[in-house]
Amino acid sequence: MHTSLACGNWMPIGCLNHHTQLFVGDMVTVTFYDTQGELVDLSFKYEIITEEQGGPHNWPRFVAEYINTHIPLVAAGRMTEQGLVVAYRSNQIYTLEGCGITRAELTFKCIAKCDDCQAVKPAYDYIYPEKCSAYNAGVKVLQPKTGLIYKCKPWPFSQFCNVKEENNPLYEPGVGESWHLAWQQISP
Repeated sequence: MHTSLACGNWMPIGCLNHHTQLFVGDMVTVTFYDTQGELVDLSFKYEIITEEQGGPHNWPRFVAEYINTHIPLVAAGRMTEQGLVVAYRSNQIYTLEGCGITRAELTFKCIAKCDDCQAVKPAYDYIYPEKCSAYNAGVKVLQPKTGLIYKCKPWPFSQFCNVKEENNPLYEPGVGESWHLAWQQISP
């Protein structure tokens, strides 16, 4: 765990909240980006080398521990009253506000037979509230507060998707009082 967690504001940039069973030889790639594109020096591949590592409750914890040990300005885990704790499943990826890192994406390369694995593209278009004025019908967002993905409903409900959270928190996906009017939860 980073000792510098108290030395700045940490903002969520991605999520290790996947319920995918991985197998020996499969690979999880974590790619970090800034506004200019991919940060090659920070991005990494994590190969599953044991059956235990590939469990849907285990590999998110192992990847979070790897991030906390090897990637500067980035931390992974769950924010609790005691601070950042690496958990089984559902770990968020955070970065120090102002460091320039804007998002983290996970992709999977499955060499074993794996019906659950989907590679190349993340399951969401944006991390909420990133570029919220561009949201329209069909846009998928990762809500860092819940770790879940939400899809903007079709018109006329889509007009409520692109309302910035501080202006109208009623429609904030997953947490606003009326979020169901604008969003559909698509991840468990």
